[in-house]
Amino acid sequence: MVRCARCCLQKSIRIVNLIILLLAIGMIIYSLWLQKKWNGGVAQLPATASFPRPWFILACLGVGIAACLSTVVGHMVANCISHSTLCIYIVTIISLLLLELAVVVAIFFRMDWKMLFAKLIDKYHTKFKIFLLFHLKMCRFVTILILVPQINVLALVVISLWAIGTEQRRHRNDSEQASIIQSFLVRPNSPVPDTSRHACCSCENLLEST
Repeated sequence: MVRCARCCLQKSIRIVNLIILLLAIGMIIYSLWLQKKWNGGVAQLPATASFPRPWFILACLGVGIAACLSTVVGHMVANCISHSTLCIYIVTIISLLLLELAVVVAIFFRMDWKMLFAKLIDKYHTKFKIFLLFHLKMCRFVTILILVPQINVLALVVISLWAIGTEQRRHRNDSEQASIIQSFLVRPNSPVPDTSRHACCSCENLLEST
């Protein structure tokens, strides 16, 4: 059983997309649970404390939802690999990654959450402040972590795009070589045997023997 490079890349993209999907679902569940804890903790604070929106929780939730959507698009691309589809997918994923990076930098690195919590949470609710600081770091970690497999998918798609171009050039050269052989070496009606090829077990593409 032999698989061509395209089938191997398709399988790799599906596996990485599955990992992203599982991480994204976990992020969404974690964000919703953390939002519930935030609402309960803020409700116990004095009414004079004016808390901002929990942007780090919303950022984690938004990145999880975006990652889920990217896996849907990635699954469609894995089932229909073509030059134009891969180009559109590359542009989409790069734009999404840049947006996610901008959100991570703006919310997790530009905003001083530690100072904000120290200012708004009094000494009687230190446990809640420690809870928020811990999960702030966790949100930052998982949000950055999910970017890694997304970058891996992008790399696989770029490799797929290169492989398709190489495969098209190889098939064109093979067809030209076959026509030359038929023109000069054999009679026009004689079949040209080709024992150096075998078909891929998945997509039936012809492969060169090594």
